[in-house]
Amino acid sequence: MLRALRTNDLEALRRAFKRLNPEEVELRFLHQSRELPAFIENEVRELDPACDAAFVLEDAGDEIRAVADLHVEPFDPTRAEFGLIVGRAIAGHGLGRLLMERLLIEALRRGLTLHGIVRRDNTRMLDLCRALGGTAAVEPGEPGLMAVRFDPIPDDGG
Repeated sequence: MLRALRTNDLEALRRAFKRLNPEEVELRFLHQSRELPAFIENEVRELDPACDAAFVLEDAGDEIRAVADLHVEPFDPTRAEFGLIVGRAIAGHGLGRLLMERLLIEALRRGLTLHGIVRRDNTRMLDLCRALGGTAAVEPGEPGLMAVRFDPIPDDGG
């Protein structure tokens, strides 16, 4: 089931994080960790619908299996950073695409440019972003990272 992330989902997110293998963690967070990063816990505790949007996919047992989020930049309210993680156990079934499409709908509704950093070897994520209209370029000074961007679709007045 696709639904909005709730502030009381923190324990379920911790369990979901523990199900990820080290490679999955590194692909999403760009470093190894055995625990849900503190900054993620803070983002969940401080979710502000005016600045944040986060969605989860739950299985039949109400366990979180995938997460997508966007956070409006405090210094530029026209831009938001996005993140997506889908555990390998459910990957390859279009669920990442479903979550990214939901983020893009939210960004379009708010008139936001979405941006994120993706490891260059994360070809599945880069291919997904390109298929959904995103652009990717090498992050300056970081040849192993790609800066991904989704610009809002201009209103054609129709």
